[in-house]
Amino acid sequence: MARVYSFSVRDEEVQLIAVLEELKRNNNLSNEIVRVLKAFLIPNSNREVISKEMLRIIELERRIDEIRQVLSQLSGIEEELAKLKSEVEKKQEQQKLQDELPLIRELRYSVFDDLDKEGFEKFESHMLRLGREPADAIKVRLSKWAAEKQLSMPEAVNLFCKAFPELKHLFEVVEVVM
Repeated sequence: MARVYSFSVRDEEVQLIAVLEELKRNNNLSNEIVRVLKAFLIPNSNREVISKEMLRIIELERRIDEIRQVLSQLSGIEEELAKLKSEVEKKQEQQKLQDELPLIRELRYSVFDDLDKEGFEKFESHMLRLGREPADAIKVRLSKWAAEKQLSMPEAVNLFCKAFPELKHLFEVVEVVM
């Protein structure tokens, strides 16, 4: 003869429910529950080993579930971080351009107004008639302006290239590979 007991399992215990359902399908649920209860509740030599092992298994499974939840959030956090970084970079670039705009305008419409009005071809022919290389003349004038504005030459060149993007080639360095 056998006694019948009933118990409930909370819906949150998804893994336990899956195991119990599988045992039920195999008609092995009662036998397995009795075996586990004996191992935990009846004193014998295996009880301590089994209970420690079972507790460790449960703890490891819980930790794995926690890690999986954190990992599932990771891609969303990475996307948000990338988006924020991109927005900050755009704002910084816009602010830098706003800060540089007066200097760019000064270069184009004041320091190099002859280049702006006449174009590079006329400037070039005028410089060649004077016996000067056009690129050197631009660099000298740009160097003087950079010193007045307390800018480094690379900063001045960068601003010049923004004022005259069509003349950027004058400042490109060609590397020779031997």
